[in-house]
Amino acid sequence: MKRTSRGMDDFIAFFIVGAMVLIILAILMGSYFFGFIGFLKVMGVEYESYWAICLFLFFIFVFGSITELFSKALTFLMKNARLNRVLFVTSVAFVEIFFTFLSVYIADLLVSGITVSILAVTLLSVLFFWMESALDSEFLRKKTS
Repeated sequence: MKRTSRGMDDFIAFFIVGAMVLIILAILMGSYFFGFIGFLKVMGVEYESYWAICLFLFFIFVFGSITELFSKALTFLMKNARLNRVLFVTSVAFVEIFFTFLSVYIADLLVSGITVSILAVTLLSVLFFWMESALDSEFLRKKTS
């Protein structure tokens, strides 16, 4: 029995790991997408197709990454302003929710195949803020220490 070459073993291992990573990413993105669709259904949002939702999510991420720069700059300025903890957390929450609201609202204006109410945009902005603050609570740790 002849042993396969070391390069072939590395290729197979790379292929298996790559396939596992792609499967995990597909599950994560699918659950995010269908969770987002579920939120839209609960809020009574009307959409024409799944492509309109994909375009809507794409615009949210594009404009969200642009507005994130401004919100991080304002958060940095507030961090250096020596505010008390309650005022700091409230201000950061307001700034983050405002800029998220702005990016979701602009995405809603640009995508014609979806109609989102102001209440849904507001709740979506608050939901995005809660998810982001739960996953990245760095500003709370740095302020308390």
